[in-house]
Amino acid sequence: MHYLVEKPLHGSPEWLKVRWKTEEGLARISASVAAVVHGQHPYMSKADLATDLLAPNPPEPAEANRAMMRGTTLEPVVADWAARLLGVELQEPIDMFCWDEPGVRLIATLDRVDQNDKVYEIKTISRHWNGTLEPYWYWQGVQQSICTGKHEIMWVIFDSSLDIHFHKQTVTSDERALHLTKCREFLAAIDMGMMPDDAVLEYKHVTKRFPVGEGGADAAVDLGPSVLAMLERYLLAKEQKAQAEQVEELIKAEICAMLGTAEYGLMQDELLVTWKTATRTSFDTKKFEAEHPALAEKYRKQTQYRTFRVHNKEKK
Repeated sequence: MHYLVEKPLHGSPEWLKVRWKTEEGLARISASVAAVVHGQHPYMSKADLATDLLAPNPPEPAEANRAMMRGTTLEPVVADWAARLLGVELQEPIDMFCWDEPGVRLIATLDRVDQNDKVYEIKTISRHWNGTLEPYWYWQGVQQSICTGKHEIMWVIFDSSLDIHFHKQTVTSDERALHLTKCREFLAAIDMGMMPDDAVLEYKHVTKRFPVGEGGADAAVDLGPSVLAMLERYLLAKEQKAQAEQVEELIKAEICAMLGTAEYGLMQDELLVTWKTATRTSFDTKKFEAEHPALAEKYRKQTQYRTFRVHNKEKK
């Protein structure tokens, strides 16, 4: 079923919350991360997305990097330019487009639509576009097609040539069906409060999902004998990591001793290594606290975190 929801300010906490879950508290998949369920997103894994959807609170706005700033700054300019080239009127939708069916909940934020409700997706990239949609763009277009009921997505791409390229993506019923199946499989695990079976879980995911310990020793969990083999592997990995770091330091010391005060190392006029001088500016926290204790206290921030330790087995 198609329906619309009012779009809060793009990038705001309210906008992130709408994309995160429905009013009934059920997890949604947004178009920008649609490729994750296919394992084809370059910046987000299945475990990353699952962790966000299983978290007790919606994601917080991320600090804009240069690529994000480039996109938000140039998008209206590129949209206006494209409208003049195509001879159409492009407007930013005031709503977000949703698709719900049993087990599947999708949402899409559209960049622009024209007077005939044709969908336009605007991208700005710092490299030359080769004429083929990146997989994560491709699946974003498929989801936008599902959420809007439109079979065509017009891509407007501004690249390092300082020109606009147009690419029409025609989405087939088979592509839509495949994406819906992948989303249903992914959300089935989320709805049960579980990680998808093929998600590769890392420590950062568990820490984000369970940031604070509760109950103390009274809430201890019996891990069972099977955990002993895991602990042996963990301790072995720590030991191997320490040995590898020691070897790294020894080799680096030998090469840098050969360089001495030189910053470049060559072999037959080919650059092999550099050891350059750099300057780092840091804030002298101790001096600031000593000279302005009241002000320092005003801006002090307390952060909770959890520390994992192995007892009775870990070498001291």
